[in-house]
Amino acid sequence: MIEKNELRIITSTIERMKGKPHLPHELVSLLGQTALLQAESGCGVNLDLSKTDLSGSPLCPPDRLLLDVEQFKSLAGQILDLILDPSVDVPGPMAEAAQILQTALDTEALNLEAALGEVQLRFTSDQGTEPILTAWARRTPGAPSFLAFIVAAAACPSLKAGAAALADAAMLDQEHIHSQGTCPICGSLPYMLELKGKEGQRFAHCPLCRHTYRIRRLACACCNSDDGDKLKYFTADGEPGYRVETCDNCQTYIKTIDFRQLDREACAPLNDLESLPLDILAGDEGFHRVPSVWCI
Repeated sequence: MIEKNELRIITSTIERMKGKPHLPHELVSLLGQTALLQAESGCGVNLDLSKTDLSGSPLCPPDRLLLDVEQFKSLAGQILDLILDPSVDVPGPMAEAAQILQTALDTEALNLEAALGEVQLRFTSDQGTEPILTAWARRTPGAPSFLAFIVAAAACPSLKAGAAALADAAMLDQEHIHSQGTCPICGSLPYMLELKGKEGQRFAHCPLCRHTYRIRRLACACCNSDDGDKLKYFTADGEPGYRVETCDNCQTYIKTIDFRQLDREACAPLNDLESLPLDILAGDEGFHRVPSVWCI
């Protein structure tokens, strides 16, 4: 069962997003319902940490992250069922891609775990090739990122639970300021930042294992440059509680959640979609970002 506080935050975020005309209603509905499925599935994750080595830095690189395979496959099926439900309004190309993917799973023509391995590499600086994802992008040209979306979404509860367990086992201090922007659990680059507390402590959200960790306030979260002349930020009218931080050194940008003066609580995966106009503005200026948790 979903914790009441988590359910409240997800549902209130979804309702606020539905009132924004610039956000596609079908996409808001799909990702909102997926977030609820993820939260519910997170209660049933089964992991074994007994053979995990906690001496590395990061603790557990992407290819060794703990995964409850049965739960992962089950949630993938639930998300596909949601998309294929005739009563659910989803973009047509996604519905077509879902049918193709369902057929491949029924005939065992696709290895979901191998596809997940390719997705995991997207979030690190050491990116590899993606033969499976590339082939599927060709098969579903109307929704080229569909397979990546499914495996990333389905793996989320398992990877998140594993990260929390690893953090507890390694006794990581959440208030410790990490000198690098990469996730101390899996080494991935963050996809969202958040300011908390009166002093504006800066926290990073990992797109892969969903771990949240504190980083330096005045440094690029991607390349770690602290050259103030190359670090800038901007906001946008109509998007209170968000800003974009850019780095001229690595040409990246990252969005920051700052709800300290608003009656809101953060739900970073959905806040990422909610602040979509800021991505457009940053892209127009030539900056790029780490892939979102949704891989779309």
